[in-house]
Amino acid sequence: MEERTIKSLKAVKVGIAGNIMLAIFKVVLGILAHSIALISDGVDTAIDVVKSFIVYRGIKIAGEPPDSSHPYGHGRAETIASNIIGISVIFAGILIIIQSIATFGKTNALETLMLIGAGTSIIGKIILSTYMSQVGKKFSNQALLADAKDYLGDVFASSAVVVGALLIIFTGKTFFDGIASIVVALIIMYMGYKVLQPGLQEIMEEQDNPEIVEKIEQIVNEFPKAINPHLIRMSKLGSYYIVDMHLEFPGSMSIEESHRIVNMIEKEIKSKIPEVQDITIHVEPFGNK
Repeated sequence: MEERTIKSLKAVKVGIAGNIMLAIFKVVLGILAHSIALISDGVDTAIDVVKSFIVYRGIKIAGEPPDSSHPYGHGRAETIASNIIGISVIFAGILIIIQSIATFGKTNALETLMLIGAGTSIIGKIILSTYMSQVGKKFSNQALLADAKDYLGDVFASSAVVVGALLIIFTGKTFFDGIASIVVALIIMYMGYKVLQPGLQEIMEEQDNPEIVEKIEQIVNEFPKAINPHLIRMSKLGSYYIVDMHLEFPGSMSIEESHRIVNMIEKEIKSKIPEVQDITIHVEPFGNK
């Protein structure tokens, strides 16, 4: 198993362990505090645990080598895991709103316990989000970055619980617990959308990295006999790209010579752009219409 997969799986395990502890802590404290907002926050963290198991499986599948059924590898498993996270987060937000409306004004929350639970959650989630983001960026892991964004959303959600508790302290009105719970749900849904968006773009083959196209053109221009790089298309599979492009050569050049230059260009591109795992170059005679 390559380093990228090992480190990514380790990060997911850390996230699972941290979220299990936070979920239990917040749900138990929420029940003791009669706070629907803190319970909602805890349930959201419990859902994070389930999502992390999905991410873990997605990363393991993505780390498998190409085979006859998947000649370009299994990198898109990370994207699928990321999309599942986004959809499940939005769904969790909807359920929390429904529950918050059903119990609005019917609870007498204990603000001190709300502050303790939400404050602990904020610290824990900042640590987890920072760690997951660092690992995700280092290894270009879409699923880990999605998890990091989700954890950051949890920080804002817990902050809403803190605000709700403070409003209860200053006003004596416990219905602010219900309002805080709805705010938590809206934040959760927004973060779910932000997680889902890049995954959908990848599945729809959106060309999202013009910098790589520019680098490819620069590399090709280093070879005088290679002319007019065009129709450069990229397909993103998890952390890497599959590139397809057209390139012109003088009509008098032999197939053997053009093939030799194409091989040199492919090696140079893979060497200078690590994100490119595979590249196919279509050879055309110069001035081809």
